[in-house]
Amino acid sequence: MRSCVSVARTLKAANWSGNVVSKSSSCRLRIRSDRGSLQIVAGLDPGAERALVGEDFGARDPYAGELESGFGEKPLGNYDTEHVIKPPDAIREFTGLTSKKCLPSQSEAVQLLEERDINILRAQCAGWRVSKSESGKDCIECDWKVKDAPSGEELMKRIMAIADAENHHPKLEFDDVLLTVRAELFTHVKGGLTINDFILAAKVNDIEIGDLTPKRKQKFWA
Repeated sequence: MRSCVSVARTLKAANWSGNVVSKSSSCRLRIRSDRGSLQIVAGLDPGAERALVGEDFGARDPYAGELESGFGEKPLGNYDTEHVIKPPDAIREFTGLTSKKCLPSQSEAVQLLEERDINILRAQCAGWRVSKSESGKDCIECDWKVKDAPSGEELMKRIMAIADAENHHPKLEFDDVLLTVRAELFTHVKGGLTINDFILAAKVNDIEIGDLTPKRKQKFWA
């Protein structure tokens, strides 16, 4: 950081008139000119700076306990994927999607959802997006990256176990080249999205998949 005297000399060379009016942990310069007056603070003493912010200022290396916790692997967003904001667990008390059961698709209680309701429910199913099926029907989709082919098959088994329990089944695809599993959901009988699709999506999101997904590379620290 430049000293007060250095700042004063620079200002004088620029046709400003100024003088050091105080010498303490921070120098004060009062500068006068035909454009009015300006007061600035410059030249913080190094000792005072260390007293304020310590020896290390800015980014730091993680502590051993932080590394052991694996906190760097927990964020949902990656630079090369769609970022997801997971809603808080407490929201379930208000939405109740995972506490509901899928109704028979032929039931009169199961009706196509309006766009407003679709958007509200989709926001409660992290990672799922509204799309169009091959037949042009509204649907929701979700993709998962797995570490190998057996993991992809296992993930589909876990999803189907939930689907069988709810008697509401998604279309599942596994790409053994990209190692991704895709689920597509819509209520075929009704020809679009119903509450059943979002109930199943919410329950699928509760499946534990940590043992099936690739481990994230260790990040570099500044």
